[in-house]
Amino acid sequence: MKAVEVQALAEKKGLSIEMAARQARHEFFAEFNDAVIALAHHADDQVETFFLKLARGAGPDGLSGMDFSQKIGPIHLIRPLLNLPQSKIIEWLRKNQFVWREDASNLDESFLRNRVRHTLLPLLERELNSNLRETLLRTMDILREENAWMESLSPATTLEASSTLPIAAKRRALRKWLFEHGAENVRFDAVEKILELMKDGNGTTVFELNLHQRVIIEYSKPRFEEDPLPEEPSWALSSEHGTGWRQDPSNGIGILPAEASFDANKVGDAPITVRGFKPGDRIRPLGMKGSRKLQDIFTDQKVPRAQRSSTPVVCCRGEIIWIPGYRTAQDWEVPSSTAKAIHVRIEPNHSP
Repeated sequence: MKAVEVQALAEKKGLSIEMAARQARHEFFAEFNDAVIALAHHADDQVETFFLKLARGAGPDGLSGMDFSQKIGPIHLIRPLLNLPQSKIIEWLRKNQFVWREDASNLDESFLRNRVRHTLLPLLERELNSNLRETLLRTMDILREENAWMESLSPATTLEASSTLPIAAKRRALRKWLFEHGAENVRFDAVEKILELMKDGNGTTVFELNLHQRVIIEYSKPRFEEDPLPEEPSWALSSEHGTGWRQDPSNGIGILPAEASFDANKVGDAPITVRGFKPGDRIRPLGMKGSRKLQDIFTDQKVPRAQRSSTPVVCCRGEIIWIPGYRTAQDWEVPSSTAKAIHVRIEPNHSP
C-alpha cells in the first residue's frame, strides 16, 4: 500500500486533481516488474472519454478512446470490462449479491467528466438519440481500427522539413515523436506551430510546450528538452491583526520576504494559505480592471521561466488574493489607515 498527497502533486506539476491521481497510480504500478494491471474502465467511461477528447480537438487516435490492452512505459494495462456498460456490471453484482463501493467524487460536478456523465449525456440521449452510447461505441471501434491501419501504413518516423509526407502523416509522425519523448498534453496548435517552424528551417527557434518542456528547432531538425522537476518549494506564512497597511519590503515577484495587508472584515475567519503557481491561475489585481492570467503578469514583469513554477501565490476563500512582491487583489485592500487589517508576511521556510 502507498499513500500520495494528490493535491500537492497537482499543484507541483500544474495538473488537475484527476490527472495527478492518474500519474500517481501509474508511478505506483511501475514499481511492479512485469506486472499486468487490470483496470475497471467500462463502456460508459469510453463514451465520456469521447466527449472529453472531442472538446479538446482530438484526432482519430484520441477519439478512438481507451485500448483493451495498453503499454505505458514499463506498465502493461488491460481493461477487461471495456465493452460492458455500467448498468450491466451493476446488474451482475446485484444478481450475485456482491457489495461494491461507490466513490463519492463521482457525483461531484465540479469535475468535467461528471458534468458529461450526469448532464450532457442524458440531455443528448433525451433530445438526440436514445441509443447514443451504443452508436458512439460503434463509431469509436471504427476509429480505433482505422487508426491502427493508418499507423501500420505510416513510414518510419521522419521529421525533416524536406519530407514528402502528406500533412496528416507529418502530424502523426510528430505527435508520435513528442509522446515518445514524454511530452504532456500536446495540443493541435502546438503540432501545427512546430511543423511550421520546421518548414521555415532558418536558425534556431524554441517552442515552449509547457512550463518545463520545450522543442528546440535547429535548421529544421527538432530536439526535445525537459527541465528536471524542481524541489517542492516551502514557505512560512505568518499573520497578525492590526490597522491600516504596511509597506512591502520586496522589490519583485517572488522575492522574499514580502508583506501585504488585507481587509480584516473581508477575510473574516477564513484561513489564508500559500501554494505554488499553477497554469491557468488568475488574479484581479488591485488598481486594474478585470482579472489577468498570472502567466501574462509573469511575462510583463519579465519573471524568468525557470522561476515561475516556484513562485508562491496566497489564497483566501478560494481566490488568489496576493502575488508576493507584486500586488494584492481587488476588493481585499484595507479601506483606510484606521480600518482593521490582517498583516501577512511570507518568507522562505528554512526549517528542516
